[in-house]
Amino acid sequence: MPPDDVLGCPVPIARFVARTDIAVVALQHVVAYPAGCTLIVHVAVRRGLLDEATWERIDSSHAGGHPGPADAALQFRAGQGSLVDLGGGASGNDRQYQADRRLWLSPLPLPAGPFEFSVEWRKAGLARSATTLDGRAIAEAAKRAQPYWPTPPRPPRP
Repeated sequence: MPPDDVLGCPVPIARFVARTDIAVVALQHVVAYPAGCTLIVHVAVRRGLLDEATWERIDSSHAGGHPGPADAALQFRAGQGSLVDLGGGASGNDRQYQADRRLWLSPLPLPAGPFEFSVEWRKAGLARSATTLDGRAIAEAAKRAQPYWPTPPRPPRP
């Protein structure tokens, strides 16, 4: 998990990972820490001409706990390390849905080169789609992360 006492250093990404007529998944930025990084992902879906039943299936598949096969849900993958979904906020109605998700990737990506970040959401018509991220830029940003406090806490006086 991201440390709760370190100011991470952002790496701007701002690119679409996947985009169709009804769904968009965009990687906004990465926040780098010494032990890993948080990927900030924006998800948007518009209903368009979808019928009610199809819309309900898509709406229920964005955060797990959905009916149907697990591989039809919104999925994220990274080419290295372990990826954990930390959740986020969402809003929607009967015409659209938007969410911001935070994903924790650890350990920190290797500085030697690029790695792949991908998304798949078959219920929303998104086949597996990927973008390449610069592991070197993320590793360099992690070196600029700063602890909140320069010294460890002092023990209480007896």
